[in-house]
Amino acid sequence: MGQRDNYFSSHAVAKLIEVSPSAVLNWIEKGILVAYRTPGGHRRIERGALIRFLHEHDMPIPPALAGVARLLVIDDDTSFLRTAKRLLKRTVPSLTIQTAEGGVDGLIQMGLFRPDAVLLDAYMPGVDGIEVCRALRKTKETKHVMVIALTGRPSRQLEDKFLSAGAVAVVNKPLDARHLLDLLGFEKAA
Repeated sequence: MGQRDNYFSSHAVAKLIEVSPSAVLNWIEKGILVAYRTPGGHRRIERGALIRFLHEHDMPIPPALAGVARLLVIDDDTSFLRTAKRLLKRTVPSLTIQTAEGGVDGLIQMGLFRPDAVLLDAYMPGVDGIEVCRALRKTKETKHVMVIALTGRPSRQLEDKFLSAGAVAVVNKPLDARHLLDLLGFEKAA
C-alpha cells in the first residue's frame, strides 16, 4: 500500500492499523467507519474516510496514510489563499492544493477538485464555514473529507460549533503550517 492509495479493502485497513478484520467490519456495520460496497459485494474504505475515522477515535495515523494528497483551502481573503498555498506547497511539494474564494465557491470546488481534506475559514460573507462544514457532512460524496476549521477570532464556542458540525480540529490565524500539516498526517514536515 503506497501513500497515494485512495481506496482500501476492509482486510487492508485491518492490516494497516493492526486490528482484526472483524473489528473493521464491526465499525463499518455500526456506521462509524464510512465504506461502500462494490458490485461484487466487497467493502471499500476511502483514504480520507479512514484518516477521519482515525483522527476522531484518537488512533495513530500509519505511515502509509501520512498526509493527504489533495487539500482545498476555502477563505474569503485572496491574500491569505495565495500565502497559504505558497507556504504549504513549499513545505510539502507533493501536496496538490486548490483554493476557493468563499463558501459557495468552496462547495463548487468540492465537487470539481474532490479533496481529501479541507482547510475552512470560519467567518466568510454569505455562506460561513460552519454552514459549509455541515453541508459537507450531509452528502455521501463529501462526508468522509477531513475538515479543519480556521479562524482569526478563536473561541471555545466557535470550536464547539465546528466540532459538532464535523470538523476534526480548529486552528488559528496566522496559519501555523507545521501544526496544520501534523493534523493532516505529515509528521515530518519541514
